[in-house]
Amino acid sequence: MTETMIVTPDQIEMRPGTRGNIKGLTVMHVNEGAPYITFLESAPNHYAQVHSHSEDEVMVVVMGRMLFNGRWCDVGSLIFVPAHEEYWYSTGDEGCRVALIRPKGRGTFENGREDIAGDPAKPASAKPDSTNSNSADRNADNAAR
Repeated sequence: MTETMIVTPDQIEMRPGTRGNIKGLTVMHVNEGAPYITFLESAPNHYAQVHSHSEDEVMVVVMGRMLFNGRWCDVGSLIFVPAHEEYWYSTGDEGCRVALIRPKGRGTFENGREDIAGDPAKPASAKPDSTNSNSADRNADNAAR
């Protein structure tokens, strides 16, 4: 049985990720067993390819914002992803930190259809427009409607 865990913001110490399949993340693992609990941070202008996990996943944005499957998620946003459901995310001009929980354990990483097919193309709404930094916001907001 797992005991109560509390992590306050002053206790978070992010380190470069070394084991994950999404490159360029910093992490802080809180619990490696069940539940699997970690903080993940993506730098500005980061893109995580389409993928899924073998376990249900709960994420809460605790810093910054990210574009998750075409929808902007700001601080306080809660995201639930069922096991084996494919998703992607990216960041804009600012990075993003999420608290991530997989209740049944870490599980396994599963490449998405895009990666299996060998087409690394990013969704159009994830590409920042160098001429107008707000265009990605507008594209994502329009796509979400």
